[in-house]
Amino acid sequence: MTQSGFARRIRALLPTGWFPAAPALGEDEQAPVLNAMVQGFGAMFAWVWSLLAMTSDQTRLASMSGAFMDMFAADFFGTMLGRNPGESDDAFRTRIEEALFPSVGTRPDVVNVITDEAGTPGRVIEPRNATDCKGLASLTSPATGGGYGYGAPGLRYGSRAAPFTLFAQLPTGDMNPPANQTLSRIATVMPAGAVAWVQDVESPD
Repeated sequence: MTQSGFARRIRALLPTGWFPAAPALGEDEQAPVLNAMVQGFGAMFAWVWSLLAMTSDQTRLASMSGAFMDMFAADFFGTMLGRNPGESDDAFRTRIEEALFPSVGTRPDVVNVITDEAGTPGRVIEPRNATDCKGLASLTSPATGGGYGYGAPGLRYGSRAAPFTLFAQLPTGDMNPPANQTLSRIATVMPAGAVAWVQDVESPD
């Protein structure tokens, strides 16, 4: 609602005959003093209307902006999640949403961290996952277990005695120890009590 719109509404409420009628399109104003007064009221009501609309936007993370978003983050996360210098509302909103609804505790979360750190998914092996470890073939049945056998590339021995354990190969192109940042990020998304053995490799085998 605009200033002129509120002014028209106010003028329409005045008793008929007290003042000249509002001018039609192209006509001259016959009551300039009255018009100045109702326009003043209209400006104030228009400001209040815009303030209400802006306030309504600040009640939802998807539409809030500016300092209201900073207050939202402070309410939920205290000093642990602040706006970075020069960070836009949209970028800050994305970080808040990720912190509010984190995806943790699953294998895809570990793979996503590795992909983010190394640029590729690498290889994750769970000893109790038959898809990772395959089965063992033999000379008489070479196709058993997908054709994997002793000494075959990519073969990993499974074990039901190693629950909540995974091995991760990060294709960083070297054999150096994994970066502390990478290990910390993997630990953050791992379920409680689970163990991850992480290795930097030239390429996953």
